[in-house]
Amino acid sequence: MLALVGFANAQEKTINEISSFKPKDSGTLMDKNNDVDGYYFFYEVDKLKKGDREFAIRILDNNLNDLATKSYVDNKNTVLVQSKFNNQALIFAMTNYKEKFYKLITFDRQANQVENIQIPVSKKEMRWLNAMKQTGNFNFLFPVDNKGFLFNYIRDNNKLGYGLKYVSTDGGTSWDYNSPDDSKSILTLNPIEANDEVVVALEGSKKSLLSQTINYKVIVIDIKTGKFLFERSFDRKDNPRLITNAFLTEDRNLVMLGEYYAAGKNIMKDKSEGLFAETVDLTGNVIGDSKISWVDKIDPIMPANIDGKKKKRGYIYFHDIVRTQKGTYYAIGERYRKTASAAGIAAMALGGNRGGSSSVTQLTITNAAIFEFDNKFELKDIKVFEKGKSRAPSLTDFGSPQLNAHALKSFGAFDYEFTQMDTKRDRFYSAFIDYERLKGQKNKFAFKAIMYNDGSFSEDKIYLEEDKGKIQYRVMPGKLGNVMLLEYNRKEKTVQLHLEKLNIQ
Repeated sequence: MLALVGFANAQEKTINEISSFKPKDSGTLMDKNNDVDGYYFFYEVDKLKKGDREFAIRILDNNLNDLATKSYVDNKNTVLVQSKFNNQALIFAMTNYKEKFYKLITFDRQANQVENIQIPVSKKEMRWLNAMKQTGNFNFLFPVDNKGFLFNYIRDNNKLGYGLKYVSTDGGTSWDYNSPDDSKSILTLNPIEANDEVVVALEGSKKSLLSQTINYKVIVIDIKTGKFLFERSFDRKDNPRLITNAFLTEDRNLVMLGEYYAAGKNIMKDKSEGLFAETVDLTGNVIGDSKISWVDKIDPIMPANIDGKKKKRGYIYFHDIVRTQKGTYYAIGERYRKTASAAGIAAMALGGNRGGSSSVTQLTITNAAIFEFDNKFELKDIKVFEKGKSRAPSLTDFGSPQLNAHALKSFGAFDYEFTQMDTKRDRFYSAFIDYERLKGQKNKFAFKAIMYNDGSFSEDKIYLEEDKGKIQYRVMPGKLGNVMLLEYNRKEKTVQLHLEKLNIQ
């Protein structure tokens, strides 16, 4: 856990009278230009009679001034699972295990309650939803900027299927898109992109729970009506691919990115051949398909490390993709590889790790890497930025490193925090938490920003120090050029907020 050192010039705010709070119960409010417009916080204030709880929803502006605080009362069996903001409204997804329902509550930017939706659910469906969330490859709530929210859940029909509920916040139509009730396969859905035109979701299909083969296809849905538009199949036999990102270009074409595999390979276990970017129009016609081989294209231009040596490439996990005003794309990622875990091996030698992870492998996460692509997604350059190693136990020793990486991302295994871009799209910066191993002095954590400014890169960092145990910390975006640190003191029941300015060239 981390704390910023030195706040002489930082703006600060303290929130008191908090009975129960989790750092995930807070977030940023973004304006229409994707700059930070403020912050929201959801926390328990008091325990009331008959098992009720009083909560507060508090909204601050980007200078940490109070805008609104509203009270919300609910039963103790109703648990907040996740919250999101879409530039118009807040949504809180709740579950009630005793009364068996999901609850979706939306609030406007002034914290006024707008809508309350309940969805009946069985215990079996709740168990499966929890299991899917634990895989890390499942978006439970998905915001659609300035339009609405997607709620993704499990449905128990002939086998197992999915339900996708769209909640509009801009006056449009809300809708539901469900898997067929008579499906003979186990079907899951994971939204990976939603914009003012379409929803892009990745559908997985397995014949049985124990099957080691899963086939994926991309389903594209009209965001206004919920109607199916088209699909792209990536089956194991002919065209196995792992899609990780998707976005809409300025000329309204859809780009899907990820890793491609040799025909017949199993993405659950095998190594990928490289990266791909497939472009389709909104009727499903393929416009372009760019493949970038690890061996032929990426390895030859991968920069050496500071010591001049090129270490084993491993893999790249891409967190975000930004487009600059020049029409070039930058993919921000981290390098990682699958390695042996000394702690896991020792635990197995002593008879296994009861109650914990029994993995003898781990992901070792190293340097940040930024890939530059032209407007046709041809690879132009790779920049590597030195960063300390982080390690995370594999969820399974038998799965591919790529699938482990996607699952572990949801548990905070990577060092990446966020990326922000200015309104002119000529500058952006990506933030990481770096663990620096320093010779002759105590190792330190640092908040590192990698900044792009009109074609060139620079770095800035703010050193952090270790927490002593009673405080939880979270780094969040600030108004452009700033970073905000949230400190939750579990003993004092307070939240302390700090704004710190970055040195952006």
